Amino acid sequence: MTVTSPHWRAPDPEAQGHDDQTASDPMDPDAAVAAAPIAVDAAEAEAAWAARAPEVLAEVAKSYQGLITHTELANRLQADTGVHTRSNPQTWLGRVLAVAAADDVAHNRPPLTALVVHRVNGTVGAPYAEVLRLTGQEPIEDEVARERHAAEARMECYRWAGAPLPADGGHSALSPRYDMVLTRGRRKARQEAEADVCPTCFMAIPPTGVCDNCG
Repeated sequence: MTVTSPHWRAPDPEAQGHDDQTASDPMDPDAAVAAAPIAVDAAEAEAAWAARAPEVLAEVAKSYQGLITHTELANRLQADTGVHTRSNPQTWLGRVLAVAAADDVAHNRPPLTALVVHRVNGTVGAPYAEVLRLTGQEPIEDEVARERHAAEARMECYRWAGAPLPADGGHSALSPRYDMVLTRGRRKARQEAEADVCPTCFMAIPPTGVCDNCG
């Protein structure tokens, strides 16, 4: 049977019985029903993922400077819960992280959702705003300031989870990907600034593009 719903739960192997011959018989209607995926609605799917998310993130926090991307987390949640979707994680993972962040607060855990970063740029992104709101903090509009705040939050997570820390106690750090993005940005800005200086006399070149000293 094909499930047309965008969300479904994989069949439970234990529910299919222990008679492998019967369960694998394509002519047995009972076996076919037992092996068929079960359609679920979006609310049920997201509730299952949100319930599992803190456990997955707690595992990530056990590794110093450990991180997990949104894509990796979405795949892990589906694999662990047996609840799958055809929908892009961008359409639902933010809501799941919001529920998980609230659960962190309710159980007096550090903000484990700070461990989740974008695959491309390595930032915590918009979902981190919910962490700030739930903990009574003001929104952080500046991206770099927000990422540094999240880095400090991750250190809390590593300490809480008992991650092996360096002898000096460790330090907060931007994600390697975001640090690389910032480094590239600084290098580009420096190169652009150097382009406005005369390579001969090192004086600033006016808007005309012609050095006043060297012509």
